[in-house]
Amino acid sequence: MLSQLGNFFIALGLSASFIQLFTVIFNKGYIRCSLVISYMTIVHFLSISLAFLLLIYGFIISDFTIQNVLENSHSLKPMIYKISASWGSHEGSMLLWCWVMALYGFLISINKQSLRKETKSLVLLFQGFLSFGFVFYLYFLSNPLESSKIIVEEGYGLNPLLQDPGLAFHPPFLYLGYVGLSIVWSFALAGLIRDSINKEWARNIRVWALTSWVFLTIGISLGSWWAYYELGWGGYWFWDPVENVSLIPWIIATALIHNLLALEKKEILINWSVLLSLLGFILSIIGTFIVRSGLITSVHAFASDPTRGIFIILLLFLVTLLSLSIFARKYIKKQPNVELNFFSKETFLIINNLLLSVIAFTVFLGTIYPLIVETINNNRISVGPPFFNITVIPFAILLAFFSALGPILAWHQNSIKQLLRNISIPLVLTLLTISITLFIHENLSLIFLIGLISGMWLFLSSLNNLIHIRFQGLNNWASFFAHSGFAILILGVSISSSYQNEYEGKIDINDQINFSGYTLKFENFNEEIVENYITTKGKFELSKNDSEFFLYPEKRFYPIEQSQTTEAAIISSKLSQFYLVMGEQINDKSWVIRIWYKPMIMLIWIGGLFMGIGGLLSLLKRIKIKPAKQISYFIILTVLSGNLFADNKASINEDRVTDISLQIRCMVCQSQTIDDSDAPLAKDLKQLVRKMVYEGKSDDEIFDFLRSKYGDYILMKPRFNLSNLLLWVGPFLILILGIFTIFKVFKISFRSN
Repeated sequence: MLSQLGNFFIALGLSASFIQLFTVIFNKGYIRCSLVISYMTIVHFLSISLAFLLLIYGFIISDFTIQNVLENSHSLKPMIYKISASWGSHEGSMLLWCWVMALYGFLISINKQSLRKETKSLVLLFQGFLSFGFVFYLYFLSNPLESSKIIVEEGYGLNPLLQDPGLAFHPPFLYLGYVGLSIVWSFALAGLIRDSINKEWARNIRVWALTSWVFLTIGISLGSWWAYYELGWGGYWFWDPVENVSLIPWIIATALIHNLLALEKKEILINWSVLLSLLGFILSIIGTFIVRSGLITSVHAFASDPTRGIFIILLLFLVTLLSLSIFARKYIKKQPNVELNFFSKETFLIINNLLLSVIAFTVFLGTIYPLIVETINNNRISVGPPFFNITVIPFAILLAFFSALGPILAWHQNSIKQLLRNISIPLVLTLLTISITLFIHENLSLIFLIGLISGMWLFLSSLNNLIHIRFQGLNNWASFFAHSGFAILILGVSISSSYQNEYEGKIDINDQINFSGYTLKFENFNEEIVENYITTKGKFELSKNDSEFFLYPEKRFYPIEQSQTTEAAIISSKLSQFYLVMGEQINDKSWVIRIWYKPMIMLIWIGGLFMGIGGLLSLLKRIKIKPAKQISYFIILTVLSGNLFADNKASINEDRVTDISLQIRCMVCQSQTIDDSDAPLAKDLKQLVRKMVYEGKSDDEIFDFLRSKYGDYILMKPRFNLSNLLLWVGPFLILILGIFTIFKVFKISFRSN
């Protein structure tokens, strides 16, 4: 019954979208059909909402006559996971996608304030086109309310990795960001058709771009946090293809909201703003194709289905063709010859825009390059963290440096004297911080030093600018939170990656080890039956002087799914964390454990939180909601204390083993290195690496040996050779092309007042 009723509402929503397109085509114009377009948008939203609610209700009551419920739930599942399972599968997540798209269209349709009638009708028309395509795909190829062909009393259960509160909220936030860019796309095409790419267009579109950016920021941060504490690898970002395809639209949206500011204030970067508006959603569809086509292997990807992939790529082709054809016909061919002073806000907005574009291109190229190579010559290569760290981080550091200068500069022109006066305090404080750090600590990591300089420079510059304008203006607070959040994230990444400490080995009950100035004692372990899984839970005491903490790592077995997961135990010490996981059980008294000390790692998510707050404050300003006074005076209380520099007692050889292992792929895992993985093959390979290191083999000799056995795919960093030349040189070619274009389009003046 639920299945038939749900399918009726999906079909009704599909019909409403079709009526929008049909009415416009046969009435030869969208203006005369504006009322029909608005009403059909509302009908579409209500229909998809009812279908979604019916699916959720089906999961709540465990209606196993619905195939999706049968395959992804069980009557013993906790209620929160029954509800979140409704979007945990491929089919359910596509219904969530369609519902979010319908929601954004509905919000536009009931907007009676700022939008012109013609613009509103065109935006809803393009949203109707997208909705028709995706709901058609949902109904015929990925139906979440399809009836089950068999009658059973129990379901098959939900993937244990998805049974987590963090992942329950991660997809909705991510989709609100992804699909929100469809509104930006529709506004761009509407503006092109009406020849109305102007300040008013920039004001209208910036609200939706900011909305998408905030949701993407929250969604990506939640996903990173989930990966950190749930997967048991001790990492928070793996440069996994599915992670990358969520990051790319976020970078594009970041560039766009800064571009729109320049367009709104100075009427520059008009065509580039439109192009970014189109690219953001196109890249979201590309990400959807990569995740759902089965082309890549990832912990985030859905099962392979070529038919689904073909339809998505067809939809991508239509959206891209429509976008580029309208842009090619309607873009502004003759823009006024703008003279820019180098020492101005708009110049640094352009520089930051170029850097963001290069970063987005680099991540995109690194993500799709293995697919291109495999298609051309059937050769598999890996493009993993080493490549992205080498290519992306330098541009991110430059971005941090220039981002500090933008807010303190005025529009049009500034004097060098004024610029030096504005940056003098943060510059002196940054140099002082570096000097004190170098004086206190010797042999600092280069990564840490670069991260400290760029992070402190950006944070202190943002704070100095806020003090300079006397803490006034919501936009200034928004800028402070967003930029200082980026700075805090840089500090967290550089400190935690440079000075984390790690131990892996066997431990017996009542044994203890010394680790990072603490004593870790293995007290006992026991088995428990908890709700829908059986857990083997260890008890460890972590102590130092008079302080003691208890950690309870787990190995969970889910009998319904016949699957085992590793649950990390995490203890925070101010902004740092101890991270403990249990590996294999050796005998009745012995286990293999792995423990990390991760200094200041919480700064990463504090930075993400600050960026989200910055976007939210800017959004509140744009939609004319006056938040409570307390929001504007949000106080930063970050305690930067604790044992920052953990003692690293590993030998030079063991450091080499770890460094090499981080560059070698686990051949039976999903986007893991042999250093991350607990798989038997990964352990054997790491042991082989250790043996070769202690035999005096060089890094190149070890890599060459592994390549001879497993091919290039085993290396996470692709080799620099002729076949990979585009991959390594591509980002710099884009940078050079961007610089050339800037000087071609703008007349740059270096004169100072």
